[in-house]
Amino acid sequence: MFSKIENNYTLSELGRKIANPAVLFFALPWLMILLIIGTITQRYIGLYESVQTYFSSCIFWWGVLPLPGGLLTIAIITTALSFKFLFYSKWNFKHSGIILSHLGVLILLYGGLITSVTNKEGFMIIPEGDVVSNFSSYRNRVLNVEPSQDKKIAIPFETLKVGKEIKLDDITIKIDELCDNCSAQAPTGGDDKVLQGLAENMELVSVPSEIEAERNLSGITLSLTQSSNESEIGTYILLEDIPKNPEFKTEKQTIKLSLGREKSPLGFSVKLIDFQKTDYPGTNKAKEYQSDLIIYDKNAEWPVKISMNKPFRYKGYSFYQSSFVENPELEATVLSVVKNSGRAFPYISSLIIFLGLLIHLIIRLISKNREVS
Repeated sequence: MFSKIENNYTLSELGRKIANPAVLFFALPWLMILLIIGTITQRYIGLYESVQTYFSSCIFWWGVLPLPGGLLTIAIITTALSFKFLFYSKWNFKHSGIILSHLGVLILLYGGLITSVTNKEGFMIIPEGDVVSNFSSYRNRVLNVEPSQDKKIAIPFETLKVGKEIKLDDITIKIDELCDNCSAQAPTGGDDKVLQGLAENMELVSVPSEIEAERNLSGITLSLTQSSNESEIGTYILLEDIPKNPEFKTEKQTIKLSLGREKSPLGFSVKLIDFQKTDYPGTNKAKEYQSDLIIYDKNAEWPVKISMNKPFRYKGYSFYQSSFVENPELEATVLSVVKNSGRAFPYISSLIIFLGLLIHLIIRLISKNREVS
């Protein structure tokens, strides 16, 4: 019996500590600090890296010191408010407005956690006149192996390592080199490999990553051998999204190799009609830019304009004018794409908070009038 009382007392004390206002006193300022740090560092490490490091992480490292990230901080705040709301609220009519407002805040926080776990982010590069129906991941790349006799194999880039072997029915593919962001240089020679395709004229060199993740160009150098007699087929280079990729025949099948970003279908198509850029006077620095698009969805189509401060939203997707590609051979728009499954949570929570504050104000006014009378 004493053990049961002691356990209940311990749980009660734990609940009070979790719901203690001191938790919010430290957590909320830290969240504000993260927002400031994340906003400032976008300039130096890019938007995607900043979000992943400071907002979508449980822990991030400041030198050798581990610090709580945005996801963990919001989880702590949400847990503290949940305990306070469920176990230590004054459940009566007089405090109904406050309780409703707290519920709205919790819905906002839980919605944020759901969004951070389920949302998808990527980008689209659309040259003028082209139609695109999918978007590419910022980080996730895949090595595509397409044997004619089997289904297409998509191997995540991050799982590849130098020396790794991929065995198919009659060939073995070995990874010789990898680089997240590659540059090319003239081949140095010095080995007896049978160079094929791009590998005849270049070799890959790893270079520092770009601030904007979509501008990185990943690459792989790989060698192929016959599995039956271990005879060399050749050494090939794969560069991300390069249209000319190796295709070769064996005794049993034809095999295609390619390297690209992981793509997700939109369910509709986007065509770039015109990209417009306005520079600061006397400079080549962009002041503003916008894209004139046409959306195709089944038998319907309609024009859309996206600018730096005017996103476009459709079927759960939000499209933002992110950047552009401009050179003598190509003019293209770069759109950031976000699928936010929790987009409705802020609107619902704001309405509930407003109603809670309104009810609380009405109850206070009624109480004051009674005291006066």
